[in-house]
Amino acid sequence: MTGNSTISARSCGSCGQPLSGRYCAHCGADSSAPAPATQAEGWSALAGDFLEHGEKNGMLSVVASFARHPVGTILRLTEDKSYRGHWAFLSACLAAQFTLSFVLLPRILSWCYGIPVPENKAAVFANEILQYAGIAILTPIQYYVCRALGTIPRTPRSYVKLCALSVSYGSLLSSASIIAFLGIGGAAVAGHWLTDTTVIGQALTLLVMLGVVVFVTCSHRRFWGMSWLVASGVTVGIALLSWAVVYPLLIELWNTLDVTGKLAAMMP
Repeated sequence: MTGNSTISARSCGSCGQPLSGRYCAHCGADSSAPAPATQAEGWSALAGDFLEHGEKNGMLSVVASFARHPVGTILRLTEDKSYRGHWAFLSACLAAQFTLSFVLLPRILSWCYGIPVPENKAAVFANEILQYAGIAILTPIQYYVCRALGTIPRTPRSYVKLCALSVSYGSLLSSASIIAFLGIGGAAVAGHWLTDTTVIGQALTLLVMLGVVVFVTCSHRRFWGMSWLVASGVTVGIALLSWAVVYPLLIELWNTLDVTGKLAAMMP
C-alpha cells in the first residue's frame, strides 16, 4: 500500500473530513503533521470551554450571522477551534428568552388586558438551569447515536459546541416569537380587534418547533455527513425523547423539590 492510499483512508485530524491527499481539501491542514491528542477533544476537555473566550465573534455579530445564514453560521462556529464563546452566548440567549417570557410578557399582558398576571423572576433562573440539565442528559445520547449513523468522525467537544449553539438558535427563535406575539397583541388592542391570544401563542410555538427541527436536521446532516432520511429520523427521535420524556421528568422533579419556590424566597 502506498503512502497516498494510506492517507486517503484516514480523516483530517483538524476537521474530520475525509482525506484525499497530504493536505485537507476542507481546511487545508497538513495530514503529515502529528495528530492532536485524543483527549484534547474528548469529554474531559469540556471544562476548559467554560473558561476560554475568544476575542472575535461577538454576541451581536453571531446573532446577526444566525439571522442571515443559520446553518452556515453554526457549522462555521463549531469548526472554528478558536471560538470558545458558545456557553456565554447560550447563557445570554436563554436569559433573554426567559426574561421576555416570565418578566416582561406578564407585565405587558397585565397592562394591555387589565388582568393581574404576576411576574416570576425565579422562573428565569429555574428554566435556564433546566435547559442545562437537559443538555447534560441528552448530548451524550445524541453523540453516540449520531456517531454510529454518521459518516464523518466528530469529537465530543465539537459536538457539544454544536448542541450548545443549536439550543441558542432555538432560544433566539423563541424570543422572536414572543416579540411577534407582543406585536400582534398590541396591534389587536390598538385596533380593537377580537383575537384569541391562546391560538396565536400556540401557532407561534408550533412555528418555532418546526423551525428548530428543520434547523437541527440541516445542521446535523452536514456536520455528520448523514443522508436527509437519517438526519430527519435522528432529529425527530431526539426531539420526541426531549419533549416527551427528559424535560417532563426534569420539570416533575423540579416541582417536587419546589426549587422555583425556594429561589423566589431568596429573591427580593
